[in-house]
Amino acid sequence: VLLAQKAGLEIGERGGVRCTSRLETSVSGVYAAGDICEYESVIHGGAHLRIEHWDVAFNHGKTAALNMLGRDVPHQEVPYFYSVLAGLGELEYVGPAYEWDEEIVRGSFEEASFTNWYLKDGVVKAALTWGRSADLEAARKLIVDGAPLDERQRAALADPSS
Repeated sequence: VLLAQKAGLEIGERGGVRCTSRLETSVSGVYAAGDICEYESVIHGGAHLRIEHWDVAFNHGKTAALNMLGRDVPHQEVPYFYSVLAGLGELEYVGPAYEWDEEIVRGSFEEASFTNWYLKDGVVKAALTWGRSADLEAARKLIVDGAPLDERQRAALADPSS
């Protein structure tokens, strides 16, 4: 990031190289991807995201390459990352949620099988899972949809049999 800054690229609030939704930097024709990239997320209402995980970097590369070829494609990804914790299990997350005002838990922390849903104004913004990887695809769809959930939908999020 320091090299990019010294080269004249704008640095964003999250400490990354500030980019458009097409991963173009403040210097026309120069693109950024991976850990240094702080991009405008179409899915997250224009919020600038910086996610330092290999999966996001891999997908940034695809979008940046397409735009270098003149395709004019916005980066549209629900960021995902995971961590394997000391052989105990795998923590997985899609989001991100920088702010939320409601959490809904599906499953049980005690049984090490849960999804914690993060909502803002009734809209799913992120989900954290442990032992419930199957919930991740539903979380991605709800995040992309961006619609507020009604009471029936909220109850379904809490239902471990869903």
